[in-house]
Amino acid sequence: MSYVLPKAVIAAMLVGGMAMPASAAMTVGTFLARANALRDQGPMALMSPDFPALKAEAKAATTQLKAERAARAAAGKPPIACVPEGESVGIMDMLDGLSDLPASYQKRPLKDGYARVLANLYPCR
Repeated sequence: MSYVLPKAVIAAMLVGGMAMPASAAMTVGTFLARANALRDQGPMALMSPDFPALKAEAKAATTQLKAERAARAAAGKPPIACVPEGESVGIMDMLDGLSDLPASYQKRPLKDGYARVLANLYPCR
């Protein structure tokens, strides 16, 4: 007997930002390619099924970085980046930062790309 999830349940999981396993994490290159395709659509991008999927990927990467930062602090290790309290990086700045990364980052998980962009913008001194 096979079980098939209804499309509405699958859509709800995507929109809800359900985390994917680390082995299935989106790469920087894939994220940028899909984000640039959305950017080319202008306001219609908000209607694309890719929009919530990419938003969920970005949220998952941010959540992973926060957990990693807490684990580093608990282990007495220095942070990867020193973002000033109350500061945040806008999505366009993050996309530009991801685009500026070396080609070697294109195959890395999005979380690693986010970490490198933050370290470039807010280095610890």
